[in-house]
Amino acid sequence: MRSVDRALEILTCFSSAHPRLTLTELAQGVGLSKATTLRIAGSLLAYGVLRRDEDGSYRLGTRLLELAPVAAKGSPVASVTERIVARLAERTGETVLAAEIDWRDRSLVIIQRRDAEHVLGVLSPVGRRSLIANGCIGKAALASLPRDQVVELMPALRLPRRTDRSITDTDAFLAEIDRARERGYSVESGEFATGVAGASVVVLDKGRAAGAVAVIAPVSRCGSRRLTAIGELVRECVSHVAAGR
Repeated sequence: MRSVDRALEILTCFSSAHPRLTLTELAQGVGLSKATTLRIAGSLLAYGVLRRDEDGSYRLGTRLLELAPVAAKGSPVASVTERIVARLAERTGETVLAAEIDWRDRSLVIIQRRDAEHVLGVLSPVGRRSLIANGCIGKAALASLPRDQVVELMPALRLPRRTDRSITDTDAFLAEIDRARERGYSVESGEFATGVAGASVVVLDKGRAAGAVAVIAPVSRCGSRRLTAIGELVRECVSHVAAGR
């Protein structure tokens, strides 16, 4: 079991910020000797989950790309969000995302993405994990909780200034969550990524938010009136699918 733990620790050293690591960096990242790290990396290379460049540095292997869709479909909300994503893509013509919520570490992972004809290059790919914060999906997740629970969580949440419109003030963010809870959907415009607007609604599993779906569109064709209409449509689609319609 210790070897399995170490192998997984090596794999989790990689991130979007650090897609390529040397043996020394891997060894330092997991706190092992270079000899032990090299031995474990050799096994991961054999299974195709790691690959090594000509200069000896390591990257994640393409075998993981084969496993990613399988993992996404194994999400507890995948079967529900798949139907919602299809409906929203057809009815809006915009990009639609679905995410699974992990309340243990307050994170979100994208499990589905249906692109519009004009792809938004700034969006997260399937498999991207991020902490719940000031985007429409994060807002929707938090709005599913009672206000007192959100207040308790606030000290542990990070509200990064991704753009000049990101809400980083705690009181202003709480007020935004309150509005989302009242409406039944969350919205954002230019807060997560410049020039991008979105609306999101959570998907429940046993009474708790297990995932969320969001429609994302350029601000240039998604002003406040259309964003409201999209938010209401997302809420309607989620409600209909949950009711088996």
